[in-house]
Amino acid sequence: MCGIIGYIGNKKASEVLLRGLLRLEYRGYDSCGIGVVDNNELIIKKNVGKVEEVAKKERFLDVCGCVSIGHSRWATHGNVSTQNAHPHTDCKGEIAVVHNGIISNYKELKEELIKKGHKFKSETDTEVVPHLIEEELKKYKNPSEDDYINAVKNAIKKLNGTYALAIINKNFPNVLIGARNESPLMVGVGKDGYFLGSDISAFLEFTNKAIPLEDGDFVVIKKDDEFLLIIENNGKKIDRDVMEIEWSIESAEKGGYPHFMLKEIMEEPEILKVSAKISGEEIEKLAKLMTECDRVYIVAMGTSLHAAMVSEYWFAELGKVVIPIDASEFLIKGVVDEKTLVIAITQSGETYDTIKAIRYAKSKNAKTATIVNVLGSTATREADITIMMGAGIEIAVCATKTYVAQLMVLYRLFIEYGEVIGKDMSKYKEEIKNIPNYIKEVLNERKNIKKIAENLKVHNYLFISKGINLPNALEGALKFKEITYLHAEGMSSGFLKHGTISLIDENMDTIALVPPSNSKLLNSVLSNIEEIKARNGKVVAISPIDVDVDEIIKVPDVMEEVSPFVYAPACQLLAYYKAVELKRDVDKPRGLAKSVTVE
Repeated sequence: MCGIIGYIGNKKASEVLLRGLLRLEYRGYDSCGIGVVDNNELIIKKNVGKVEEVAKKERFLDVCGCVSIGHSRWATHGNVSTQNAHPHTDCKGEIAVVHNGIISNYKELKEELIKKGHKFKSETDTEVVPHLIEEELKKYKNPSEDDYINAVKNAIKKLNGTYALAIINKNFPNVLIGARNESPLMVGVGKDGYFLGSDISAFLEFTNKAIPLEDGDFVVIKKDDEFLLIIENNGKKIDRDVMEIEWSIESAEKGGYPHFMLKEIMEEPEILKVSAKISGEEIEKLAKLMTECDRVYIVAMGTSLHAAMVSEYWFAELGKVVIPIDASEFLIKGVVDEKTLVIAITQSGETYDTIKAIRYAKSKNAKTATIVNVLGSTATREADITIMMGAGIEIAVCATKTYVAQLMVLYRLFIEYGEVIGKDMSKYKEEIKNIPNYIKEVLNERKNIKKIAENLKVHNYLFISKGINLPNALEGALKFKEITYLHAEGMSSGFLKHGTISLIDENMDTIALVPPSNSKLLNSVLSNIEEIKARNGKVVAISPIDVDVDEIIKVPDVMEEVSPFVYAPACQLLAYYKAVELKRDVDKPRGLAKSVTVE
């Protein structure tokens, strides 16, 4: 997730961009840059670092001009470097582009463009865009403004993936172009100019009027004597409603939500669209490597370990033994040699125990891979294969959207592995596009979840399930205790009878994750719930079917293999609303850090 801003108007563009980028920095902070057309010259200033330090070092405010684009980067393709920072330009340095998203077919496009003589300066997927536009413009001898706009449209038609784009051209200094597909982009409507922004915080300081764009929208903003805004979708001009924003700048950074945690939970459907497309070649390479190794471990800690545990069930369906293991225990009990594959999952890429496990595996000549969210982190440098999860920056200490992004990457690895060994994985692959909508259904239940959370009055909780959602029971308990500071324990419902059921009374509530109606485990979990009720235990069911319990949180009734995606946000919201009711510091719970870099 990166932050983009575009501006065309009567103000000094570099000042507008700088103030907007400072507000967007929560979306990415490894590098930033601006592009401004000033006296028919395209001026690019960019570098590695946070916005304030780069702006000072590169002297952003020395640049004049009134049409411009800016970018704060969260790296996904290409390491953190000045060359990979945005904006990116064409061969002639006339066209500049900033981008948020993933161009999934960029390698094929890049190869074609190189054959045609184009020279690339970065490792990013974004750089193909200005070169595609440059190539399209070659079709015109003396391109007019309309020819230029058509060239941009034709270039964008060749892109697969997700994108929010802002584009300028020094030869057409009165035109700012934007385009959206599955990455957020808004138009800001001001008296002295128009804006493009990843979200409202990019321009709320200057105007509270905004037009949210939809997938497929193509925007042209022109500045002559007056401003002209044209929005098209599939070649047809359309009108989009202007809305007035009543948020403060601070609330805008959180998308209007009271906490980053809630904002990040609500981002999950969009994040999964990115995670469903990123790192395709790397996932294919890892799937093939799995067939060559006798043992496969997935090492991780906390939430990442629970994602690994879900994948154990997926691979078991294909007859592949994958062993999820607490990274801090790996050096003690991991049996590792040159026929071993060790896959590390770490959001930050800096988790001490996980990095230590990777290094241990390498010392034993094992193959290594990492699933990570921060490009350029230690894990990406240590492992043989790096798979980005594409969740974007996560501010809240409590992992939410990164968890479902990890699940998506592992689910895709499961599908890819199945195809490598000759299995028909079509029914699983078909579900990838449906998963974001399943999660939206859960998020629509948040008022009910809030009410249920507020009705939880005890200080001890059990989270139970069976099969592929046992890891979600463990994850639900982890989420609950880390931000509510109430005791919570996760376990299989079958394990209850082996000791824990003695704790069931009016002071111990149970959160039961009831399997989908197609599950062979359904009746078993329902039977365990009856055992709890028989001891006067209160039960809250997270369930796709009606269950005779005290409270029920409804989730979609989906194929069991994809059910972990829908139970996760229900557990996250339950923990969130209980923590809010208890007035906890939701985004920064006591005693915890986002990245654990010590033993």
